[in-house]
Amino acid sequence: MLADAFAAERLRFLRARGTIFWSVLFVPLVGVALAIIQGLFMRGLMNRVDARPPTRAVYLLNQAVESVSSSNFFLIQVFFLIAAAAILAGDYRWETWRLLTPRNTRANLMLGKLATFGLVAAAGLVLLAVSGVLSGLVAAGMTGGNVAWARDGGELIKPLAGVFVAAWLEMMVLGALAAVVAVSTRAGLATILVPVALWIVQAFILGQASGRFADPMAPPLPWLIGSPALAADMLKAALQPASPGFTPPTVWPIALAGLTGWIAGLTGLAVWLFGRQDLTRE
Repeated sequence: MLADAFAAERLRFLRARGTIFWSVLFVPLVGVALAIIQGLFMRGLMNRVDARPPTRAVYLLNQAVESVSSSNFFLIQVFFLIAAAAILAGDYRWETWRLLTPRNTRANLMLGKLATFGLVAAAGLVLLAVSGVLSGLVAAGMTGGNVAWARDGGELIKPLAGVFVAAWLEMMVLGALAAVVAVSTRAGLATILVPVALWIVQAFILGQASGRFADPMAPPLPWLIGSPALAADMLKAALQPASPGFTPPTVWPIALAGLTGWIAGLTGLAVWLFGRQDLTRE
């Protein structure tokens, strides 16, 4: 059953403490450490007689939204994909597929792995949000800045939840792509590098072509559907709180459909390839 496969993969991952640290804990800890270093630097400047920079107010929910939105940065994606490589390609490395396939169907085994990665991705995004809030508190405590929940008293709970879902969907596209790469190459390193490389290529192409869009907030339909990174950016932009001079994009339903389509298509491809793979030596 799928529930059994999911439970088994979840248990295996929870015992991989090194993978847990590097995939979901390292980036948030680095974010807090950088905030401490920056706070110490600013405090050192403020203690000087000839340089007293003005304190900056800290908005905790805005910090959380920005931290979750930063998950599309390729260096952060690398650490999330460490978990994907361990979950999706680990059995190729340790040659344990022959022990698992008699216990469940191949489709359930692959879907259980992707569900486990989805849980890990959600936990990592939550920790990124917590890291953003802690970084804001550290900055305020060291520089004496004011602390508030949201800028201009805006309501950010719903935008934060929406941006979280958009970032999670983008991570799941990466995870489904990593599953295809893991099955095709049987290599953990390729499972990490290929998805990140494709996201970097997307960013480069979009940077070159964005100036040709008639409306940057309403890109052409083929671009929106063909680029999961662009679809995620449009979905996040639509969920950002309104501000003067900014019109949220109205193409978010297409962006949402594009992301879910990529997840379904890549997942189906990974299951199909895995079902036809020779595992006699794995």
